[in-house]
Amino acid sequence: MNAYGYPGSDGFLGTRAPLIMDVLCVAMLVVLIVLGWSVYQVKVHRRYTLHKWTQISLATILLILVILFEADVRMHGWQQRSAGQLGGHASATALATLYVHLVFAISTTILWPVTIVLALRNFANPALPGPHSKIHVPLARIAALDMLITSFTGWTFYWVAFVR
Repeated sequence: MNAYGYPGSDGFLGTRAPLIMDVLCVAMLVVLIVLGWSVYQVKVHRRYTLHKWTQISLATILLILVILFEADVRMHGWQQRSAGQLGGHASATALATLYVHLVFAISTTILWPVTIVLALRNFANPALPGPHSKIHVPLARIAALDMLITSFTGWTFYWVAFVR
């Protein structure tokens, strides 16, 4: 329990959200910025190895955060915090925004690792453009767009569930 009586640790953004959701909200902003920077590095400066290791690092860090998030949600739930009262349940709007978010979060969870694994298997080491680029570039664009939509739908869920 915490100062408000909800299970789990309070977040740091001043809302009813638990700590891990605050961490993920901020982490997704950082992920999008680093993702954009990584794409810039490969497109403009041709730093393929830097791009490769940036993507692997981002994916690893995000995987760890998602595992911690899932563990926290399983142990402490989120609906009471969303309702703003102990024993409460999330609103229909919060649930609807969660379901929309999950569509993109799940597809991102599939697309990003597939993009990375295919790149690791099909690009030279050290990383250089090659025949796989014809598949990698459009797939990576879709994965990046999916990550962007996942972030925005996640932030929308956060606002609907824990702020308003």
